[in-house]
This record gives sequence, structure tokens and C-alpha cells, in this order.
Amino acid sequence: MSNRVLDDISLVCANFGNGHVFRAILEDWFKFLGGKPGEVVVVDGGSDAETQAVYWRAYNEGLIDKLQLIRTDHPDNSRETCFIQEHTAGAIASKKYLLWFKLDTLPYREGHDGWLAEAVGHLDRPEVYAVVGSLNYNSKVKDAMPGWYYSKKFSENFALMKRQRFIEAMSWFAGDYIASGFRGVNPGDATGQGRFLVELAIERFIEDRDLYTLCRVEEPSWTVFHTNVTGDRLEQVREKYQARQGIEKFMNAANFTAEPPGVYYGKPPYPLAARLRIWFGSTWAGPYWRAIKRKLRGAPTA
Repeated sequence: MSNRVLDDISLVCANFGNGHVFRAILEDWFKFLGGKPGEVVVVDGGSDAETQAVYWRAYNEGLIDKLQLIRTDHPDNSRETCFIQEHTAGAIASKKYLLWFKLDTLPYREGHDGWLAEAVGHLDRPEVYAVVGSLNYNSKVKDAMPGWYYSKKFSENFALMKRQRFIEAMSWFAGDYIASGFRGVNPGDATGQGRFLVELAIERFIEDRDLYTLCRVEEPSWTVFHTNVTGDRLEQVREKYQARQGIEKFMNAANFTAEPPGVYYGKPPYPLAARLRIWFGSTWAGPYWRAIKRKLRGAPTA
């Protein structure tokens, strides 16, 4: 791996909890990339003291370059406002490229030493907004060059993009809200997607500019799986994943295998009632139903 490519990358993460596996998974990402990138940025959303201690050890050893901790009782810290930490992680990064990851998303690579340089090169294609992966349901639009396909979906679970494009998309979709210190009107609330502001902004930007995300076809020696599990189960799932146990049916889910809510390696299937709720939420009626629920709770609807 060219040191120049790695030096140009900020590996960014907004995280909460899972301190007992944080370092192991961070080092999995280093191995996947071919070494520690030029910058590692972690913004925490109010984790416990044990998780914070893990961060500080990694910071003092040079594994984290920028670390932001927020008090648990700070008003920015809630499940509904996690997008603030997500935006902050990208905004305070300073390298040319952002590589987003989430701690419940597991990478694996044997060989394929040139994959990152190839992916960075594809970001110069006029139709490509980002290189993404760990898309858990059928979201393929069309084939791209051999070994790749196009999608319109974006996920912070794993995404490589130019930092400039991130700033451009967020300013275009939510500039006034960001300028207000996230105290104004969240433009995602109009469709009940306020909690997913970052991903929503980027997908709307992609749609508006007629762009695509680019997905790499997975194979047993190169995969990125979103597990959607936490705690001790995440540690157990990681061990199975590293041993390559039962991975085949979870590969390339965005290409052919699943509809929402998708498939997650190591997570039991959703019960039927949950699948029906998620399906209903993805239909045209979903935003209206979420607006009604927000109104009943007394939350803002626009």
C-alpha cells in the first residue's frame, strides 16, 4: 500500500460504548486498510468511563489522533441526535479523504493490497460520490466496471469519500441547521428521518446531482459486514467473522440477497411483526405515519 494514499485518509467514527472491543476492531480496520491512516478521528456520544479509558489509552499510544468526548448529560447526547457526533467527526477531520466506519461493522482482507488505491482513484470519476459497502439489502442500480456496481445508497457503516464532497452535501441540505448549532429546524424531520441527517443529506445530494455510490463486489478474501450487534455478542461475532464462519450467504447483500430490513451477520432474523413495521415505514405512507407519531409525542413535525 502506498504511504501517500494512507496519509491522505482520515478514518472517522462516531461511537458509543463497546469499549471492550473498540481497540481490536480499530486494529482490524488498520489491517484492512494496510496500516494506520494519516489521521484517526473518534467522536464519542457519552460512553461510560471504561470506554473513555480505552480511548485515552489508544490516544496516548498514537492510535487516535483527534478525540472528542462529550459529557453524558450534555443535551447533544441522545439517540435522536447522534447525527451531531457523526457530522462533527467528518467536520473536524483534515485529510483529503474521509473513511467512515462504525464499530459494529467488521472488515476482513487477505491479499487485494491495491484495493484502497483503486477505490481512491474511482472517486475522481464524475458520476461517483463515494465508495461504500456493508449495504444490507437489495440496493444495486446497475453494474459498473468489473468487480464493482453502482448504488444510490449511502451508509456511514463503511464509506470512502472526498472530505470536500461531504462538506458540500451537508451545507447544501442542512447548512442553516448546522449554522444554528443544531438548534434550529432539522430538515430531516419533515420525513421522519431527522436522526439519520448525515446519510439523508448525502443521499438527497446524490439524487439531486444524479450521482452514484460505488460498491465493491465481495469475495471470501475481502468483505465488510454490518453486524448490528453490540456488547459481548459483538465480540463473539467478530471471532466467528475472523474465522470466516458462515460468511457466504451474507456477501453482496446489496447486489441480490435481501429486501429491507436486510441481513446482518451474527444477528438473529427480525420477527415477522418487526419486518412488517419496517416494510410499512419504507412505503409512501411511512413519513405520514411517523409525522403523526411525532405529533402525538409533542415533537416538532417540520
